[in-house]
Amino acid sequence: MIFLCIPCLVLLTYFLILAIFFPKYRVYVKEAWKCFSDKLKGKKCSFSFDNKMRLAFSMWLAKHDMKKLGKFFYNQKNFNTFFTIFGIIFIIVTSILGILLIKFIFFGSPCTPDSGCSL
Repeated sequence: MIFLCIPCLVLLTYFLILAIFFPKYRVYVKEAWKCFSDKLKGKKCSFSFDNKMRLAFSMWLAKHDMKKLGKFFYNQKNFNTFFTIFGIIFIIVTSILGILLIKFIFFGSPCTPDSGCSL
């Protein structure tokens, strides 16, 4: 059931980052949060935010001469599968980078100017 929430979580994260720099995406953050919370509760999105983003993304691909890729993402199952896999990879990479940052902060760099780097 948690896998149904991952595409909306990925869209929420994406629009959160964009909304920092571009105010026009702040409306999408509210919609993505509502969709994510609805799917987390086990309901369908009340206004189908994920469908709106799926259609916008596939139309953008088709407009930029990537029609086969646009057809691939037009299918709801392919869109959800791709963003679920992308979300899982994003979470894993973010976790590893967080652990490495904590190790760097507490233990310092393994590189010294005299001896070079030794792992």
